[in-house]
This record gives sequence, structure tokens and C-alpha cells, in this order.
Amino acid sequence: MDINSQILCFGEILWDVLPGKKVAGGAPMNVALHLKKLGMNVKFASRIGKDALGKELKDFLDSVAFYEYLLQEDRKHPTGTVQVDLTDSSNPKYDIVFPSAWDYIEMTEKLKQTAEESKIVVYGSLASRNEISRNTLQKILSGHNAYNVLDINLREPHYTKDRLEVLMNTADLVKMNEEELTILSRWFIDKDNNLEEEEKVKSLSSTFNCPVVCVTKGEHGAALLYENHYYRHPGYKVELADAVGSGDAFLAALLHGYLGKGLPEKMLDLACATGAFVASRSGGTPEYGLEEVYKIMEYS
Repeated sequence: MDINSQILCFGEILWDVLPGKKVAGGAPMNVALHLKKLGMNVKFASRIGKDALGKELKDFLDSVAFYEYLLQEDRKHPTGTVQVDLTDSSNPKYDIVFPSAWDYIEMTEKLKQTAEESKIVVYGSLASRNEISRNTLQKILSGHNAYNVLDINLREPHYTKDRLEVLMNTADLVKMNEEELTILSRWFIDKDNNLEEEEKVKSLSSTFNCPVVCVTKGEHGAALLYENHYYRHPGYKVELADAVGSGDAFLAALLHGYLGKGLPEKMLDLACATGAFVASRSGGTPEYGLEEVYKIMEYS
């Protein structure tokens, strides 16, 4: 794999409904848009309702010149929406409507071909909450030997231990936050929560044969297990607008560094700076270029 390898992002596309406005969102869509901003070769697959909100999402993607999407239309189920509570701006709460069109992504010939052409598949745990999209994702992951990137998004009540176990067993790289690390650790390796963070991460990596594991910590940075070495970054201090999409930007930048064959500490540095920049702007996919991210790194 190299920096030009095709990436397929699979999963939810929706409207984040915030106080006074709505913002196009969904972690896989956000990751895809951030990858595009970083100059990567990326496709995005999801499903929208045949309704006004679905048309607005297509218009949004067109407005940011992202045309590399496979958006199925659903006549029965509505375009996804999420009520976002920003009472604690550093830790948004999400009320995710079920069912939504993105729960019913089907395996079409076009999606099958795109998946076969992709060297990397990025997917989240949320897209497995319903059987239809879950089965489609499983077909993608078992259909060929791609590099699989799992973005853990544990949103109650939309996950189970069994589903997460299957997803963890498919992943070559997994990203989670501290709370999710605690949940996964209690489930699979450390029910009494006695282990230190690094021990938890290494044990999960060993249990699921997943060599790269990343833990994000909001304003306190992140940690990365890479080739059995544990790297830590304290994060960058910015004036917080909201944390929506900052983890998605972080993952995109981490993949950019990985495909660019950068040093692990440099990969983590760029990812933390990119996540911090997005947290300093409102919404999950603000306009920016790498030069703005580099400024944060230069002056911090």
C-alpha cells in the first residue's frame, strides 16, 4: 500500500441536529471528507432516504466537491438524523434515530466492485447495529484481503458484545476513545479493570490479532500501539468550539501518516494536531488545509 491506495469508507450518513442548525455528519462520511482534504484517494458508500433530507445530503457532498460516493436511495426508510446534545461541548451526546436508511445498505454490483478495488476499508461499529448493513459489511470484509480499519463508536443502545467481538476480529487497525477502551477491556480481557492503559491496549491487540491500536483522549491527546511499541502524545491546546468530528479528522490524519510510511510518533503528532484543529472549529468537517494544521504544530 502507498499514499495513492484507494480507500473505501462504509457506513452512516446523516444529519447531526445541533441547537439552531443541522450539520451533515456520520463518522464514515466525516472520515472520507477529511481523507479527501488530505489528498487521499477515497470512496464513500452509504444509503439515504428518498426524501428532502437525503437530497440535501447529496447536495452537501456536491457542494464540497466530493463526488466519489455510492449513495443508495431507500423508499421505505428515512434519511438518518441524530439529536446532538452539546451541554458538555468536549463530550457530545448523541440520540441516533432508528431505523434509518443507512441501516439498510445493500450489496450492489457497484459496491462489490468498489470494495474489490479498494486496498483499505474504513468502517465503524455503529453501521453494524442492523442486520442488513451488518451483513453487507461482512461480505465486504470477507470478500478480499483489504487492510481493515475499525472506528469504534459505542453509542447506547446501538451495540452488543457479540457484534464488537466479530468486528474486532476483522481489524488490522482499530481506533477507540478512553471510555470505549474501558468497556472493551472489561468485556474481553480485564473484567475487574485492574490493568493499566498500555497493558489493556496490548492485551486487546494480542487477543484480536490487531497490530495497530489507537486510543484518543480528547484534549489530553492520544496513544498509539504500533509494532508493539506504545507511543503517547499529550495533545494540542486549542480554544474548543465543539468536539464533533475531531476523532474522525484524527483517524484520517493517522491513515495519511500510515500510508505515507511516516514514523509512528510523527503519525500520532499529525493526527493529534488535525483533531485539535477540527475541535477548534464548529461542525465535523470544516474547511481547512494541512498548512493550518502545521501552524498548530509549529506554535505549540
